[in-house]
Amino acid sequence: MRGRRGLTAGVPASRILKTAAALVLAFGLAGAAVAPAAWQPAAPGVQAPPVPALPAEAVREDLRHLYETLAAGHYDLFVYRSRTDYDAAFERALAAVRAPVPRREAAALFQRLLALGRVGHARTEAPLQEFVGHLGRDGTLLPIFIRVDGDRVLVTRTADLAGRVGPGAELLALEGRPVSDWLERLGGLVSAERPYMVHAQMEESFPALLWLELGEREGVDATFRGADGRSFEARIPAVTRAGLREIGLRHPTPRLGTDFASREVRLLSAGVAYLRPGPFMNIGAPAAGPEPSYEDSEYRTFLDGAFEAILAAGASDLLIDLRNNPGGDNSFSDAMVAWFADRPFRFASSFTLRASAPTKAWYRRRAEAAPVDGMLARLMAAEARQPDGVRYPFEIPMVEPRKGPRFEGRVWVLVNRHSYSNSASVAALIQDYGFGVVLGEETADVPTSHASTVHFTLPNSGYSVAYPKSYFVRPSGDRAVRGVIPQVPLPREPIGVAADVTLDTALAHIRGRR
Repeated sequence: MRGRRGLTAGVPASRILKTAAALVLAFGLAGAAVAPAAWQPAAPGVQAPPVPALPAEAVREDLRHLYETLAAGHYDLFVYRSRTDYDAAFERALAAVRAPVPRREAAALFQRLLALGRVGHARTEAPLQEFVGHLGRDGTLLPIFIRVDGDRVLVTRTADLAGRVGPGAELLALEGRPVSDWLERLGGLVSAERPYMVHAQMEESFPALLWLELGEREGVDATFRGADGRSFEARIPAVTRAGLREIGLRHPTPRLGTDFASREVRLLSAGVAYLRPGPFMNIGAPAAGPEPSYEDSEYRTFLDGAFEAILAAGASDLLIDLRNNPGGDNSFSDAMVAWFADRPFRFASSFTLRASAPTKAWYRRRAEAAPVDGMLARLMAAEARQPDGVRYPFEIPMVEPRKGPRFEGRVWVLVNRHSYSNSASVAALIQDYGFGVVLGEETADVPTSHASTVHFTLPNSGYSVAYPKSYFVRPSGDRAVRGVIPQVPLPREPIGVAADVTLDTALAHIRGRR
């Protein structure tokens, strides 16, 4: 339960910079004309006004507010990093601010302090906002998109107009430094519990992270290893959105066309039904400030129709696809699981909250914005009864299996490292209760987690900051900081292939188990 109607709502598609690559590709390759109003590019021929720097004292004040609020509201800011280390990092950040600070540098400064704690749900979207704003002003980026396979860093799309660096090339070094150094250096900007999660998020944000760290550059010198095993040097020029689009048009990279942000149900073959529930939130409604909508009537209509079709088809197996799912709220996922659960369930074996003044203030703002009822009202009442600083248990109600017809066949859940937040919790729930079998690769996100994010705003920069107010343990009681480990491991999808090889492999396994 991560925050709003239920308990797991987090800001799903918002792991820090998680959507940066998607936005870059939308702006640069698809020529998308839709962007948040504040980030729209200037009209052709119109010089966009420069973004003013933030006064030094304003940045220092925001840093103090950030650290004080985190220390007061975060469930356990010092769980993975000592207070001594955090205090020292805070003092260094304050001391570094001696002159007006460009917003890019301020956003990176705030995010570094948040990421220091190694908790994925403590973050700010400020770096993403600044990066997209930079692109909207015809700024440039370094078009190096990567994925991390163990100790190898592979390029996932052509990085230069000449086509020398294509998909599958291995990145060895940047500016003369080994790529491992860059993963560690840029990892300081990523909120994540462990390196595997850091690297997963880098796969969706590497150009943005390079810009945050280096600023606007004309290009970088890099070393690669080609398919023939030979190393070579290449200069990767920076490009605008138009330049990125030109690279994509001249050197198109085949890629899986599935829209994982959408919902779908279909019969894949005799007896096997496929369900992609999509994000566990209202994907048809605009976000309410930093949070998505959790009004679920449209989702439940889809869900009921999907399972009615699955039952009518007489499917013996159900494959639930949670790949690249950003998560959402358990009030959505519980409704899905209830369609095939054979006993009462809940997503966590324990759920603990920390009372604080910042969290109480967040509840007051929520109550002023809209009526508070249901689970949110229960959470708000429980918070009001506790003195600040106290950690207290919150009883999670068991969810009953659906009354009436249910799916009683075999259930399979397909995940990958980009199954985040509540989608990882759903996979863990189904695995721990024995409702189904998990296939794919280990999730980067962890199903025992600090979550239930709430938000506050920095007074001068106006950036929104999220922190977790709770800690929950997966149904099995396992407190290890690790992802969901599939019972059936599957290899990663190949780079530059449009066919859904992973799905085909999963189906072959399902058919073979009959």
